[in-house]
Formats: sequence, C-alpha cells, structure tokens
Amino acid sequence: MEKKKLSRIEIKERLYRRRYLVPNAVTVGSLFCGFLAIIYASSERWEKAAFAILLAILLDGLDGRVARRLNATSPFGLEFDSLSDLVSFGIAPAFLMYEWSFRQLADEFGVFVCFLYALCAASRLARFNITTTNLSSFEGLPSPAAASIVAAVVYFMSSNQPDFAAVIMSAALMAVIAYLMVCTIPYPSIKKMKVTNIRLTARLVIGVMMGLVWWRPKVGLLVLAAGYALSGPVLEALKERRKRKLTKDPSNLKLTAVK
Repeated sequence: MEKKKLSRIEIKERLYRRRYLVPNAVTVGSLFCGFLAIIYASSERWEKAAFAILLAILLDGLDGRVARRLNATSPFGLEFDSLSDLVSFGIAPAFLMYEWSFRQLADEFGVFVCFLYALCAASRLARFNITTTNLSSFEGLPSPAAASIVAAVVYFMSSNQPDFAAVIMSAALMAVIAYLMVCTIPYPSIKKMKVTNIRLTARLVIGVMMGLVWWRPKVGLLVLAAGYALSGPVLEALKERRKRKLTKDPSNLKLTAVK
C-alpha cells in the first residue's frame, strides 16, 4: 500500500508539535555533562570533570532561551530541567570536590561537608521552583553559579596535590557556598540583564573579566565565578549602607524623592 504524501502544512504542524524536543534535548546535554563530570571525577581526571560542569552551565543557560524562543515551555520541561540541575550542579560538584580534596585525607568529614552542599543545592532548586516573584533577581546564589565556583577552584588547583590546608579551605568554601545558596541575599539575574541597563563601569569590569578568561582561562574562570558569588553580599551591604545614610540625614531622602 502506497503511503500518503504529507502536505507542507501537515509537515509544519508535525514539526511544530515536536518543537518541545529541542529544549529538552539541550537539557539532556546538560544532564549528560553532569553525569560525565562524575565519571571523570571518579577516575581523577579533574580538569575534564570541571570542564564538563562548566559546559553543563552553558547548556543550562541555553535550554530556557530555546524553549521561550520556540514557544515550547512546558511543566515537563521545567521539572526535567530542575532534576538535571540537581545532578549537574548539586551532585556532580559535591562529588568532584569530595574526590579531589577529601577522599584521601578526610573521608568521613568530606562526606558530611559535600552532602551539606548537595542538600543546599536541592533546597535552592526546590525554592526556585515555587518562586514566582521578581524574576529580575534570585533569592540566594543560583546553583549553576555555585557549581561554577567548585569547578573553577578544582580546575585552577588540578595540578596540585591537596594537603591538609587545602582540605580545610575546601571545607570552608563548600560551607560558604552552601549558605549562600539557601540565604535570602538577592543576586542579579544575568539572563534578564539588558546591555543598555548595565552601567559603563560594570561593562568595563565584565569586559576585563571576559578578556582574562580568554587570556588565562584558569585564573579568569575563578575570578568570574568568585566575582558573581561576592556580588550579592557586596551589593546588599552597599544597599544597607545607603539606607542608613538616608535615615540619618532626612535631607538626602528628600533629594532622592525629588530625583
């Protein structure tokens, strides 16, 4: 029996119905990178593991954009993306840091510290899933940004054998990152930023950082990841300082209102 040939309209309709596969395929890529990072970390290929996590971050930034561009957002896609993030930005970074820093020198202590990080990453993702207000900023450090710090540190230190001092520093780092993920400090949403709204000074700083990433990748990635992690507390401190000044001097408050 001869198959009926599809018209152009029918072909377009089929392709339109299958558009949801495109962003989900990007999410699969991010999940695969997280899985790959765990495999690499278990065989002590630190640089490849760190790079896999960084690639997962890049893909995670793309899937949402692709879904919105194709009008292919769905509840399944949101849940799938969240589970992918848990693996790539919760489990994989925790396992990488455990294998690189803790396994040989502080096994049981490392298990606790790295589990704390993974737990806070899961809590951060769960809170994000039920948050519907103020999409221009995040409450707490986003899990991809947290994972980028772990990946950047391991990538930077991959050629060095960790000693006891490195174990202490790694534990402190994981604890701080875990706290930043579950705290209420606001962080700017890079996805929602418009170039025209960014101040010239900030543009120059971002440009210098990107140039540093290209020139010295290990140093540049570490500076970039740490810079974003610090931006939340620093901006919040400046905001509180400005509030105190306005409270102490009512004339400043009037001038601000006039402006």
